[in-house]
Amino acid sequence: MPNAEHEVNNVVLTVSYKDVEFDLEELASNLEGARYNPEVFPGVAYRTPESGPSFLIFASGNMNCVGAKTVEGAERAIENLTDKLQDLGYDVGEPETEVQNMVASMDFHKRFGLESIARKFRNAEYEPEVFPGLVFRMEGTSVAFLLFVEGNTICVGAKSEEEIKEGINRIEETIE
Repeated sequence: MPNAEHEVNNVVLTVSYKDVEFDLEELASNLEGARYNPEVFPGVAYRTPESGPSFLIFASGNMNCVGAKTVEGAERAIENLTDKLQDLGYDVGEPETEVQNMVASMDFHKRFGLESIARKFRNAEYEPEVFPGLVFRMEGTSVAFLLFVEGNTICVGAKSEEEIKEGINRIEETIE
């Protein structure tokens, strides 16, 4: 069986500026597209005007970048935001970034016997009355696949494209 083609739908990165504290009220009023409501959430929600990735910015100098389709796209958005922060007078320097999660979708082009898979593999969880998909955890990683009867699958928890591809290969080998 050929490898299932996958499409990355979301990349989440943590971003850390060393020795920086943000004034969230000031940031929210100076960044176009930023929202800050401390009673609802303790950070600034900022969506880039280009409607690319979004950011959750915290006073500690840490933030999360969500919604990019590629790591490179997230890194470009982080660079652009870093430039804007410097323009606002923050001495941010180069941030440390780390991929926390990649979400990808794929289709194996075959029906899965979820009951049978759940019985065969201890790393599979299937409770159809709670959730219609089977959760298949890749041993030794934080990666999990949500398998649905029709062959559609969602991968969560990967930190790289390689982990996604490796997981697809393992599922193809294991379930065949």
